[in-house]
Parts: sequence; C-alpha cells; structure tokens
Amino acid sequence: MGSSHVVWPAYCQGAMSVSARRRRLQPWQVLTACLVAIVLALGLAGGGVLGVWQGLSENATNMVTAAAASAVAVHSVHCSGLSPAYPTTCTDAQGTVTISWTAVPGSTGITVQRATAPAGPYSTIATLAGSAITYTDSAATAAYNTQYYYEVYSGTPSWMPASDVDMALSLPPTGGTDDTIGTGGTAFTGPYTQSGTNLYAMATAGGTTYTYTDTTNWGAAATLLGGQSPDWMGCANPSQCWAYTYQGDIWASTNGGASWTEETTPSNPVWYGGWFLNASDGWATGANGTIVATTNGGTTWTAQTSGSTQELTAVDCVSTTQCWVSGFGGVILVSSNGGTTWTAQNSTTTNTLDEISCVSASDCWASGAAGTIIATTNGGATWTAQTSGSTQELYGISCVSTTQCWAAGGAGVILATSNGGTTWTAQTSGTTDALYAIQCYSATACWAGGNAGVIVASINGTTWGAQTSGTTYDVWGFDCLSALNCYAVGSSGVGGAGYLRETTNGGSTWFAPVATQYLQWTFTPTVASAAPVTSAVVTLVSDASAAPGAGTTTYIEVSANSGATWSAFWIPNETTTMATQTVSVVSVINSATAVSGLELRYVVSNGSAYKSTFDLVHVDIN
Repeated sequence: MGSSHVVWPAYCQGAMSVSARRRRLQPWQVLTACLVAIVLALGLAGGGVLGVWQGLSENATNMVTAAAASAVAVHSVHCSGLSPAYPTTCTDAQGTVTISWTAVPGSTGITVQRATAPAGPYSTIATLAGSAITYTDSAATAAYNTQYYYEVYSGTPSWMPASDVDMALSLPPTGGTDDTIGTGGTAFTGPYTQSGTNLYAMATAGGTTYTYTDTTNWGAAATLLGGQSPDWMGCANPSQCWAYTYQGDIWASTNGGASWTEETTPSNPVWYGGWFLNASDGWATGANGTIVATTNGGTTWTAQTSGSTQELTAVDCVSTTQCWVSGFGGVILVSSNGGTTWTAQNSTTTNTLDEISCVSASDCWASGAAGTIIATTNGGATWTAQTSGSTQELYGISCVSTTQCWAAGGAGVILATSNGGTTWTAQTSGTTDALYAIQCYSATACWAGGNAGVIVASINGTTWGAQTSGTTYDVWGFDCLSALNCYAVGSSGVGGAGYLRETTNGGSTWFAPVATQYLQWTFTPTVASAAPVTSAVVTLVSDASAAPGAGTTTYIEVSANSGATWSAFWIPNETTTMATQTVSVVSVINSATAVSGLELRYVVSNGSAYKSTFDLVHVDIN
C-alpha cells in the first residue's frame, strides 16, 4: 500500500497489523563526489502493500537507487501449521509469528525491529543477511496474545523514509456470540476459555483443558417467514429485500434475507406479484384485484383501487409513476401516477397472464396460458398478440431491451426473441420440468427455475445448463442484483413451507441466507487512519464431528459496520478432516472504516447432528 519500508503489528500466534513511521534523512546521508557535492532526493517507489529500500551501492554516477516497492505476504503460523499438523495438544510455546518480505537486490543486511505500539519505541530483535526474505518471531521471545508491530528494512535504519499510513492486520477474534442451535445466542468474550458457553476457545491457549474451539450440535433447519410460503421476492440492494406470501403477509429484511420482519398491510390476500423500484417505492398485487403500495420502504402500505376483481399476478414499474399489472382473464392495468388511479387496457386475450415485463414507458410484454405472448410499443394504447410457437403455459417472461426477451413455461420450455417478438425461437433448457420463473439480468446472465428445485442458467442467452439449487422445493421467482448475485424463492408446493436461496457467484453455488444458526465473531483492530485496503482474507481451520447431512449449506457473513448489514460468501461444507478455507472479503472490507466495523459470522443452514471444531479463525488485511 505504497510504503518504502515494512512495519507489521502482530499477535503472537496469528495477529499482525502494519503501521509505519517517518524518518528524516541525516546530514551524513548526502553523498559527495570528488569534485561536486550532489544532494540526493529520495522518492518513494510506488504502489505495493509493503516494501523495502535497497541500501547504498557504488555506481558510475554516485546515485542512490531504491528497489521498487512490491506486495509482501504476511504470514502467521498457528498450531495448525506445526508438524505434524493439528496436534492433540497446543501450548503457548508452540505459537509463532512469521513475517516475510520481497527480496532486496544488493542489500548488505536486513534488520528486524519490534514494538508493542505503532509509534514505538522499536527495538532490534534480529540482524539478517541481505538475502533474507523471512523471519520467525518465536514464542520464546514474544508473549502469547500480544499485539506487535514490526519494521523490516535494508541498510541503516535512519536511511528509511516511509509513509505513516501503511498497515497489515492479522486479526484474531476478541468476542462474539454462539447461536449454533438457533435460539438467540449466548455471548462469549474469548479469546481463551469461556466457561458455561458452547464455544470454549477462540484460539488455543496453553494451560487450559480445551485445545480447539468446539460447538454444540447445529440445530434444525431455520424457519423462513414464520413458515409461510413466499410467492414473490425482490431486493432494492444487497441488504434491503421484501417477500410476499401465499398466506397474505409482506415481510422485509435489512440484512439480505438473513432475518425477516412482518409488515402491516391494509389487507391480507394471497399475494402473487410485486415490484420494488428502489429502497422506498414498492407495489404488491394479489387476489380479488388487490393492489397495495408503499413510498417509504414498507413502513406503511396503502390500498389502491384497481377496478378489477381478478387475481392480479404481476406488476412492473419503470418509474415511480408508470406501472402495469397483469392478471387472470387477460387483465392488463396501467397507472401513470404511481397507482393513485389504475386504468384497464385491452390486452386482446382472455387467457391468464402470469407475468409482465417492461423495459420503458412504451415497451412491455406479457405471457401466460396456452403459449400466450402479447406486446405493446406504445405504452399499452394497443397490445398485439405474438406467435410463441408453443402451447405450454408461459409462466415467466423477462426482457432486457426493446429487442431481447426470454419466456419460460411448462415442460421445460424456454423461448427467446432478438427482434422484440416478431419471431420467437425455442431453446433447449435441458429439463422437462415446468419452469415457473425466469429472470435475465442481462443478455448474458439469465436464470429459469421451477418444479422440484430445478434451476437452469445461461451466460450467452442461447445455451442453458443445470445448476444445483440444494432444494427439491418448487422455484416460484428470482430477483437478480447483478450477473453474480441472485435470489431464488419458492415452497414445497402451493402454500407449503417456504425456502430462499442466494448465489454470489452466478449460480455455481446456491445457499440459504437465513442466519438463525451461527457463530459470530467480533474484532477490535487498531487501524491506521486513511490507510488503503487492497486485500482482506478470512481464514478458517475447522472440521465436522460427522458428515453434514444432505441439504446442509455453509457460508460466512461479513459486516463492515458492526453488524448493521451483512454480505454473504458461500463456502464448502466442512468434512471430518481438519482443513483450511480462505475467502476474499475485500468487496466488503476495503477501507479503514470498514476494518474498524468488522464482524464475522459462520452460518450453517439445515445442519443436523454434528459439531464444528475450529483450530483457527482470523482475518488478514493488507
């Protein structure tokens, strides 16, 4: 991060952070040639996380050169790094801190200094050969669980000018919550033993009876939305989401679906469709012509008069004022004032219209029973039937432009158009299961889902491949915030128990973000003000007491604001063999403020009858 020398603070056995202090050049550092005195200006060499300066060397022009600053790996060695790995006992004397740096060409010597505060004082603990690139500070000289700051430099210490905002932190947890059984959790303070709780040791500590961090059995599957069946879900951003249920309730989440709160609505019909244009403006449509709307993110919902008694299946809004609704009996409704008034339009069909998709105030498509597709290019003043070439019910339709749309339906049918619907072409979905929903974030990021948890995806808008949803429940809907981040929602049949799945990698893995079973760790890092953050990696070393059951999903959640909001990262389930997993979380922890607000959760969904054992939990930040 743009430094000319190296400074690491560290906890012995796995915690390091970086700070740097500035030194002034001494008069004797001015080099003088035989005939001319030359004052040398030393400039910082750019861009790496940590770097070192090359010492003085003779050359034809009597100039001092500096090695280019470059990223330097910072490593901590814990008991898991011993040989043999994962011993049955681990004591203070076995903990070490290993620091490493980029080789300095031409260096005549490397000096390592250490302090217990960022500003020092620093004391020399090692002098090494100029070729050295690593040093291990052993437990013989470094006290367990003490934060240290290290300086590593080449040449004479007083030659080393440096920025004062560099840091590299390797953080052990300092406290948290154990809610492995989903009953609300018990606080623990760590980092050693915590008598009376399920979590015994945050990190190994000599002289205790507990070597590793051990949990009780993970509890049963978490209940989503009070056991109700979600028909629709949408998110305004990765934190703010809403779900509408078959049982007539609207639920809101402020943490990306990890937990939900029921909202109050003027009525409670079966909800079929919804739309949130932003974090404030949303609509819901349902049975008996019901429409409700909010302008404050769901704090209050207001009934709107639709003028219809049909089941209203879907709504799509292109602005806070311009919206369309589709429904049974070929119903199409339009509003130009956000729903204050709704007007019926002539859809030219009496078939059920299951879904509607609009890309502008002029261009919309709707699909439904018996292969029906209708479209408008004038805001609904006229709707025109299009030839789909299918007789299957087309439950979903998604358009990304005035020319490109996809529709999905019964028997695995997927249709596509590249000319606004003048022609529709069948594509091979790879399944014969009914597809009840489809959403395309772009022409190269589409998902369709349906019966028995089937999900297929396309990254080119032409070919489709199966993805593993992790459920056998039906998929009713999707909401995608990016080409990587999507939600899928559904239930075990109409009105049955609901489920929610999320992907953060385009569907390579889908996980359940409902976080009622977790271990939560808090951190108390010392952060250099205004220090840039270019890397943040979570390291977990753990195993399971028994193989996780079918349907179990595991992920970590990371907060950059002390738990106000969370971002999820899927990880493989544990096995019965102790193993290390690392996850980059720099998308969330990317500033000094974010580092200060760091909290971490380890979440297991649908876990049953096994314990997790942690040898090491820490976060490395450069």
